[in-house]
Amino acid sequence: MLIVLSGGTGTPKLLQGLSRLLKPEELSVIVNTGEDVVISGLHVSPDIDTVMYTLTGIVDDEKWYGIRGDTFFCHEMLKRLGQVELLRIGDRDRATNLYRTLRLKEGKKLSEVTRELCERLGVKQNVVPMSDDRVQTLIHTEAGTQTFHEFWVAKGASDKVLGVSFEGAENAKPAPGVIEAIESANTIIIGPSNPVTSIGPILRVKEIHDALARNRDKVLAVSPIIGGKPVSGPAGVLMQGIGQEVSPLGVARSYQDVAKNILIDGNDKEFAPQIMELGVKVMFADLLMPDHAARVKLARAILQPLRTEIGLPHV
Repeated sequence: MLIVLSGGTGTPKLLQGLSRLLKPEELSVIVNTGEDVVISGLHVSPDIDTVMYTLTGIVDDEKWYGIRGDTFFCHEMLKRLGQVELLRIGDRDRATNLYRTLRLKEGKKLSEVTRELCERLGVKQNVVPMSDDRVQTLIHTEAGTQTFHEFWVAKGASDKVLGVSFEGAENAKPAPGVIEAIESANTIIIGPSNPVTSIGPILRVKEIHDALARNRDKVLAVSPIIGGKPVSGPAGVLMQGIGQEVSPLGVARSYQDVAKNILIDGNDKEFAPQIMELGVKVMFADLLMPDHAARVKLARAILQPLRTEIGLPHV
């Protein structure tokens, strides 16, 4: 069994490749919920939905958000009526969020609703939120405290970051099955997503962090940073804001207590000696994933050495 920690847009690209090479029962995904938000009364779980849509083949893989070919009649009509939404939600995507909201109001847990959605959408892989408890990522800036979407979507990461916190994480419990999956997995991949706000909330759930630390030898982190820049998104400004170096070395330092192995881009070999001084083994691959073929290629490059290096069985 391969477990992937996912959030943001980088990891779903890798999941697109992995899902072509692994049987559904061989792949599980633990997803960040720190960016969950209420929009027009709907409980929106952007990272969960992106993973589900990716695995069922309907994701808008230009934006890595929402459903390919979706329409926006409801969003535009709300705007005309004066209800301005922070996120542009498509009509079919809105139906997913409406279903989630209705089921949560009926008393279902987020993990239960996610399982129902996966069944109805035809997702055969196991997709589970990091927690059923509310965790909210907050970005502290010179202009005040902002949610992730206020910081990134509304303001374009224009405000200087002073720090990041995860409200509710100290009391959050892993969703059912998360710890058991980690303990029984052959390999755990920390996907190439923002280490601060996409993976950070998952690691702030103490029981998840501790389970990964116990199984550090079978954890592989994939760097979302190539050279001194993130492939996409606000990872760079967020890492700088919390005092992390924006480089593969900075990524390795972020994960060194939970990941014994890291995959960095082949052009970043100069970082390898310092990374290895942290007690982290370095692997190399072409990490850019501009198209579907590149995503499958990277997935294959990851899976092949893992079969012998850290115990992933032949598939």
